Amino acid sequence: MSKIAVDLIVFDLDGTLADTLPDLTAAANFACRRLGLPEHSPEAVRGMIGGGERKLIERLVGPAHQNRVEECHQLYLDHYTRHNGELTRLYPGVVETLALVSGKKLAVLSNKLQRLTQQALEAMDIARFFAAIRGGGAGLPLKPEPDALLSLTADLGVGPSRSLMVGDKIADIRAGREAGAFTAAVTYGYGDLDALTAASPDFLLARLSQLPGILAG
Repeated sequence: MSKIAVDLIVFDLDGTLADTLPDLTAAANFACRRLGLPEHSPEAVRGMIGGGERKLIERLVGPAHQNRVEECHQLYLDHYTRHNGELTRLYPGVVETLALVSGKKLAVLSNKLQRLTQQALEAMDIARFFAAIRGGGAGLPLKPEPDALLSLTADLGVGPSRSLMVGDKIADIRAGREAGAFTAAVTYGYGDLDALTAASPDFLLARLSQLPGILAG
């Protein structure tokens, strides 16, 4: 596919801009320990990511302990809020790439709660790059529904057809496609490569540093 002309680039956070898995795992296992539930390996937690914090907790406690979801959810959020960013690391080339594409409008759209998304980006000193930072909890459906992306593009005054959604999960690609935006899937994050490929994004990126190469102008 030839290079694309866009005015807005929207990034997912977890698994796209940063490896948040160590902080997620620490918070998850803290909550499990407090409730006497089994702890989970980072790889297991990685497979539970997607759909926001509550979905993560539902998967974390398992079918036999769904009555503990609310309690576990609160323990998880308390720990994550206190330690958000401590173990999280940006992926290689993120700062340099954001600087290279900063002539476009840049935004973040995460299923992570709004306050936690903002907190994580500030902890990694990259919040300054973004014209808008959106997370869950604002009353709009989470990705893969396109509503939040459409709201974001409207607020920034950019049509979806002049926007690019970049993420590591099928939910990011579906949200972008259904909104009418271009889509780019990064293959180094938490998504399954075969599933990402099957979702037919406009681009597959092995490294975020490849992003400027798909942009016209």
